[in-house]
Amino acid sequence: MTEQEKAERFAKSAPPLRDGELEAINALFPTYIFRRSYTEEIWTTCCHEHTTVGIEDMRVTTPERNFMSVMWEPHQREPRNRWCEPAKPSVECPFCGKPAIVKEMRYTGKRENLSSYRRAVVLRWYRGALWARAYDCSKHYTAGYDLAGDPTYKLVGVYRFRPGLAEETTRSWYGNSHFGHIEKQDGPLTKGRWRIHAPFYANADYGIGYDVIGLDEIQESPFRYCCAADFNLSGSRLLEFLTACCFYPRQIEMLMKAGMKNVVTDLVDRGVKHAAVIDWNEPNPAKAFGLNRQDMKIFLGTNRDIQILELHKKLKGRISLTACVEWMTRGLNVRGTFQAAKKWNLAPERLIRYLDGYVGCAQYGGMQSIGSALRFWEDYLTAAEAMGYQLHRDNVLLPRNLGEAHDKATKEHREKLARERARQEQEWARQREAAEAERVRLVQKAEKEYEKLRAKLEKKYGFSMDGYVIRVPMGKDEILEEGRKLQHCVSGYADRHVQGKTTILFMRKVKKPNEPWLTIEMNGNKLVQIHGFKNEGVHTAKGRFAPDPREVYREFIDTWLDWLQKGSRRDKKGNPKLPRKKGAAA
Repeated sequence: MTEQEKAERFAKSAPPLRDGELEAINALFPTYIFRRSYTEEIWTTCCHEHTTVGIEDMRVTTPERNFMSVMWEPHQREPRNRWCEPAKPSVECPFCGKPAIVKEMRYTGKRENLSSYRRAVVLRWYRGALWARAYDCSKHYTAGYDLAGDPTYKLVGVYRFRPGLAEETTRSWYGNSHFGHIEKQDGPLTKGRWRIHAPFYANADYGIGYDVIGLDEIQESPFRYCCAADFNLSGSRLLEFLTACCFYPRQIEMLMKAGMKNVVTDLVDRGVKHAAVIDWNEPNPAKAFGLNRQDMKIFLGTNRDIQILELHKKLKGRISLTACVEWMTRGLNVRGTFQAAKKWNLAPERLIRYLDGYVGCAQYGGMQSIGSALRFWEDYLTAAEAMGYQLHRDNVLLPRNLGEAHDKATKEHREKLARERARQEQEWARQREAAEAERVRLVQKAEKEYEKLRAKLEKKYGFSMDGYVIRVPMGKDEILEEGRKLQHCVSGYADRHVQGKTTILFMRKVKKPNEPWLTIEMNGNKLVQIHGFKNEGVHTAKGRFAPDPREVYREFIDTWLDWLQKGSRRDKKGNPKLPRKKGAAA
């Protein structure tokens, strides 16, 4: 038999849902009374009634059968989102008396927003074991669903708890319709992890826990004295709690009855056993805690915080339990104090006594607990260590007047930090000045280099004819301004132009030489592109909204390109040399 077949067989051996359990699942959902006024029909989701309210029913209205209030109650709208206050029951069901929300059918639409989901774990003492069955449950009220019908439910996990053994099988989180294998916890907790877990962790689609049904069934099981009803169920950890009860029933009973539920919670939630102070194999309370009768009496007279016993064990009995109780009530931070004592090579009890002497000292901050005194002392040590104090000496590490020593050390430390900050700011200012000077130098160098490049380009490309002129940009900033005003991409070519990697030219009107008009990109003597405002709409959804400049100014551009091909010849005054022809301007 395969593992899957064993798991399926195990799941089928679980007890089926009884009518009472199904009704308990139905009670988890909101209670609605759907009403169709013009036919006088009502549907109840709580007790699954569907009836037509006649005039006779209205006349015999009693507190138990109040049909009139149902028919006259206004329709309640659903909240628009999860932050709005949900609808509240406003009437009682005329059949079972449960508070219900009235919904008028003509105002509910398709009722998709009324769908709801719940998760339930149903307990049952069955055939010598405590069974827990986990269900994904839902109710829908859209077309095709019975408004007064039962909720739909799907079995997603089966558990069986017996003394010394806990078993489970669950469906895969990705929605597989089969159970995978049987997981067993057949021994006490090891390495802080239970092998038995809730089925809703991996696929918590709706971000909710589960409700427990049949909690009283535990009273029929061997775990009846474990006080499961008193355990905190809000964290949805009942299944892990029952697993722990399979192996530590007497210990959990002892801890729960002693009011130490937090210790049980640590065991169930985090797998923490507090093994330093609790012997989980010993059911006798006094022997389990390793205390004599007098100390056990003292401990039971406190708030029964497990940290009191941990402190007593860490101090290896050098300090009485009464002193440990007193220190814990005065706000001792056990972990922080022991870490500090180890760091500075101090006996923990010596450090605790030293800090305890400053609790309630109003002169220096009014420290209200040993924990706040520890923070005050560590603040002093931080400043003292930074100032090079000789902390290996007892009178420096534990000064007689902690307040004065703290104020002196922190003052000196602040002054030292202020001096270091001033030096750092001076260094930053010097670095900024040096960086600015270097930037100015590089800019000036680039401008001089570009002036040489510009003169060369102007000699080759500079041209004027028929009221138009082609000139080289004065610098990078002018190219950026060109791109901003004409709203095209020439700004991206500015760096490449000043570095000589490409050539950008401006075509202007002679009368308006500084007004952006057309922009040209050249590759040697070859014209790459020429564009004006918004590239004439070439890249818009509407296509061009202006004619192509190559076509409009073909005569001027062709003449200029022909002049370039022939070597950009100029006369003695530097003007382009063109063949004489009618209407042409050299």
